[in-house]
Amino acid sequence: MPTRLLANFDAEVSWSGGQLSSKATARLGALAPLLSALMPQGTDRGLEIWAPAAIDAACVRWDAIGPRAALRVGTPDTWDLAWADPSAKAANDRRVTVAVQRALGVEHAHVITDITALDELRGPWVAKAPWTAAGRDRIHGDGPPRPDQRTYAERLLARNGALIVEPWLDRRFDLGVCARLERGRVIAEAPHTLVCDARGAFSGIDLAAPPLTPPQRAQLDGAVDACGRALTDLGYEGPFTVDAFVWGSGELHAPCEINARYSFGHVARALGGSRLGFGPPPAGTSVLVDSPVLTSWRA
Repeated sequence: MPTRLLANFDAEVSWSGGQLSSKATARLGALAPLLSALMPQGTDRGLEIWAPAAIDAACVRWDAIGPRAALRVGTPDTWDLAWADPSAKAANDRRVTVAVQRALGVEHAHVITDITALDELRGPWVAKAPWTAAGRDRIHGDGPPRPDQRTYAERLLARNGALIVEPWLDRRFDLGVCARLERGRVIAEAPHTLVCDARGAFSGIDLAAPPLTPPQRAQLDGAVDACGRALTDLGYEGPFTVDAFVWGSGELHAPCEINARYSFGHVARALGGSRLGFGPPPAGTSVLVDSPVLTSWRA
């Protein structure tokens, strides 16, 4: 039996009852070989990578990623490693993040179940579905929603039953912490920098330490521990990541999101180097995946 890797990058959308576009599914399929970096070294059973969509094996730089493997589409009956535990829906609910924020005295976000609550909004805001990834299923607005924003929000609310709404803050830099839960104990890595666009959408990982002050770092460590306790209370064990950012005059917002699964921070650390990015690679980097839908590179 070969070692099986389940690259179920569509876990969040499946939990929400939605469906990815064919373009998004193809991009996720192309990302799947990167997860081979998380597999234990020295296996001689061969490797199967199961992904949401097929990709051309000729487009994959196996010499840069790892051993040659078979690419499969769908979900195997058993697996040795999964991007996300398919049963971890409750742990990945963004309402868990809101609960941890409230426990830490952070009152930015609130949960709405009635679309009319959006009419009371003033200033920049963002609304997220309870299960999201990579900037999908969210709306940015400024003041009461426009008709098109309201229509989209109504669709998300009908599908998910709730939305998480929070003010859009003036972010200075984004960061994350990769961690694991083992028998209720949090094992955390050092913080890394998140490369995001102006709307907060993820575009890469920089393992360089973010410029946190000692008080900010202490606050971040406390937030990671609080997230770990919340996940433990839900019966979750395994990898998780806490996203955060510094905004305004230097205020740390942590946690911004909790992802109870592997993240590309875990992948970046497993691959080594200093930076994992998506898009045209700069000079001096090693191409990891080169396909018609995605180029991934490592500094």
